Amino acid sequence: MAVSARQRKIGVAAAVMMLGSVVAGLVIAILPLHLPIAIAGGLAALVLAAAFLVALPWWRMLDYMQRDGHLFSWYWGGSFGGGLALVLLAIGTGVRSPWFAGAALVWLLQCGGYGISRLIWWFAHRSQAS
Repeated sequence: MAVSARQRKIGVAAAVMMLGSVVAGLVIAILPLHLPIAIAGGLAALVLAAAFLVALPWWRMLDYMQRDGHLFSWYWGGSFGGGLALVLLAIGTGVRSPWFAGAALVWLLQCGGYGISRLIWWFAHRSQAS
């Protein structure tokens, strides 16, 4: 089966996105070790925003079904996986451990991000009352 030009573009965009995300993750992990937390936090936010911008070309090249598949997978897989991680950490390390606290914070922020994004989407797509 031959690879089409569109599939090749999607693959290149995905590779650039993944490389950008890895670089962003490394930068965010290293910054707090060498800079004051206020400066490192601001730079980390800028790096994170840049990582999202790197992903936009890839996302825009996907068709509706591919986007829907990613959204479904992230919602159900990410929610279940995060919840399972919390349960396993609670069992393995206890609910007062720093590991559990960090995982709980990430999971709560992900759920909060979902809620805010869903609210924005709902306001943008709701029908106008007549």
